[in-house]
Amino acid sequence: MRETSVLILELECGEVVIITSMATTKDTHIVTIDPITGSLHYKGRQGLEVFESEDKAMEFITTTSKAMVKNTIHGKAILGYANVGSMGLLLIATKLHVSIPKLPCGDCVNTVVETKWVKIPLQNHEFQAKSEQKNAIDLMEIAIDGLHYFCETRDITRPFPSTIVLENPNQEFVWNEWLSSPFKAIGLQNHCVVLLQVSYLILFSSSCAIDLHFC
Repeated sequence: MRETSVLILELECGEVVIITSMATTKDTHIVTIDPITGSLHYKGRQGLEVFESEDKAMEFITTTSKAMVKNTIHGKAILGYANVGSMGLLLIATKLHVSIPKLPCGDCVNTVVETKWVKIPLQNHEFQAKSEQKNAIDLMEIAIDGLHYFCETRDITRPFPSTIVLENPNQEFVWNEWLSSPFKAIGLQNHCVVLLQVSYLILFSSSCAIDLHFC
């Protein structure tokens, strides 16, 4: 299984493109962020938004875009996206630590060590109230590094082994439910990981230790 790779491309024209190669899929996907509204756009079109590799997706962007790539940001996982006033905020994990390297069925649990908020100024030229500015600042100041974890391939919001599909976690324990909703809205719910807080890891680890004979 390949490792998840996330590339955020900032183009000279001001547009932002997300290229995702997930561990749970064989394809690479391109998600664009509307430079005016901040909405995510993806329709699953082969050769336009779906490619066989990250290199093919990069080649498509660099050959068809009207603007050059100004900046590239690398990530290990997408943790969420929010459209706050005149700015889009994309949260990615840039460094992970494998907390549980191998569950009985081969899955692993990663702790988020470092994160980055990618700030995307929008071209809507609308007045942004001070309350919206404060909301954006408060959101970016939430402590995440070292305090949250996830598993890309298995539902760990329930006692292990869970028979529920990964796409239907127990929302009581999901920290980024609201932040993941923009990706769910475009049909890419697995592109934003199910993020849990470390306090729940103790409960999960205890449950896993009890049920090691299952798979």
